[in-house]
Parts: sequence; structure tokens; C-alpha cells
Amino acid sequence: MTFLDIIEAVDSFKWNDSFYKFLTHDGESVLGYISSTVAKSFTILPSFEVDQETKIIKIGGDYDTFEKRNSMFAEAGEKLRYLPEFDDLLNKGWRNELYTVYNPSTVPYVLIERAFSVLLGVVTYGVHINGYVPPQNSTNGKLKMWIPRRSLTKPTYPGMLDNTVAGGLGYPYGLEETVYKECFEEAGLEKEFVKNHIKSNGVVSYMYLTKDGRVQPEVEYTYDIKFDNEENIIHPQDGEAEDFQLLDVDQVLERLHTKQFKPNCGLIIVDFLIRHGYICPDNEPNYLEIVSRCHVKMPFACR
Repeated sequence: MTFLDIIEAVDSFKWNDSFYKFLTHDGESVLGYISSTVAKSFTILPSFEVDQETKIIKIGGDYDTFEKRNSMFAEAGEKLRYLPEFDDLLNKGWRNELYTVYNPSTVPYVLIERAFSVLLGVVTYGVHINGYVPPQNSTNGKLKMWIPRRSLTKPTYPGMLDNTVAGGLGYPYGLEETVYKECFEEAGLEKEFVKNHIKSNGVVSYMYLTKDGRVQPEVEYTYDIKFDNEENIIHPQDGEAEDFQLLDVDQVLERLHTKQFKPNCGLIIVDFLIRHGYICPDNEPNYLEIVSRCHVKMPFACR
């Protein structure tokens, strides 16, 4: 049995010419891909140049500084927010949290409201953390993972399984700050414990096609927290999770196969199991494709 279908459900975008290319103010770089449905609304925004023949949306040439672009995008987001077609995605999803878009790579180009960014097809970033008990510290000799069940009141994927901790990389926080903040908010883990038990493992990247036809390019930095024993020291602070279960690797594999994980969290778990040797070329016929598609090269500048 293969895990490729889990990856295909997340790395699901294939370019087609119905998408608009979203260009920088100088027209030299592509920042993202905007769906034709979303693109229609940009015609009411004078700060953008919309060419329906070439399918290009360009930031106006006057917005040639970081500060000007930040102000313009704040105004544009507020204007689109109250349109009926964006009530669910933009208005109800509004976070008052900023995401950074980069261009060129590593250089901040503009700050955009988190909910607005998902309409623009730009790269977003986050941290995903797997908490686990190694086999030698486990009561049954098997690796175990702390797996939360998402709150039943969450608007997206209620009741599905999640990674131990996860969160978006909002401005002005760096990776380390975000890790500590999310670990405390979602699992009640103190900074000192996290600092002494966490390990950075790399990054995954993929391009997700949403059910309503938008593309979401995502880069997720992955971490492992190794717990010394099975004692439950996890105490959620923010109500994001219904509960946490300590599942052994066989139980995790079974829940992956039965699609109980939120899709991108399933991909993160597959990556974890590859790194720890539970998924390997000997037991996964699509190993190479899975590994490749967990590390997609983005067609845009990144952080």
C-alpha cells in the first residue's frame, strides 16, 4: 500500500492558462498565481493593472517601495474584504496577522494580511512540529507520537488529526520565536523544555490546489521534539485541539491510510516517517516520487 495519494492530495496544483500571473510593480518577477474567479475583483482596485488578454495582474508602478506597497495592500484587502464573494475567505478569515512576501529571494517585498495572501497565490510559510517518544523510552518498544485532534468548532477540517504543534510564520516573528510561541499556545510546552528537546529537520514544500480553484504554495519548516517518556506534559492553552493521543507508529500508519489526518499534516507525518526509517524504498513503491513532491521547487522567490 502506497502513501503517494496523501502527497498527491496536497501537492495538487498543475499550471493551466486560466490563472493570472501576479507581477511585481516593475513587471519583472512573478509573485504568485491568481485564479480567474479572484482576478475579476481586481478590476475595482486602481492600484493594480489587470490585463485580461495576457492574464496578468501587475502592481501599479508607483508602488516602488516596501512602505508604499504595505499601505496599498492594507487598503486593497479592506476594500475586498466586504465584497459578498469574499465573505467566507477574507472577511470571516481575517486574522490581523501579516505574512511576508519576498522578492528577490530573502528580501521582504511586501507585508500582506494572512487571509488576503491566500487569494493571491503567493508563497506562505509555517512551522510543523512532531512530538514523539523514541522506541527505547516507550512502554511497548515502539516509537510513539503525540497526535492532537482538531477542535470540532474549527472552520477548517474540524475533528481531523493534526501535527503536535503547527502555526503560520507571521511578521515580525522569526522561526525560533514562532516555534516557542506555538508550542506554548497549542501544547502548553514551556520554552526551556522545547529548547532542550527540539531539533530542526529541514523543510517541505508543495503547491496545493484548493477546492474552489485557488493555488496555495506553502513552505513548512519541520521540527521534532523528543520526549523523555510517556508522561503527558501537554496542556493546550488555546482550544485548538479537542485532545492529544499518544499513538504508536502502527496506529499512526493506520490513521494515515484511512485519511484521518488533515491533508498537509498527513504529508508532514509521511516526511517524519521517512526521516525515521519507517517509510523506505523497500516498503514504498513510490518512494522517489513521494520524496520529490515533498520538496517542490517554487516558481517564485522565497525567504
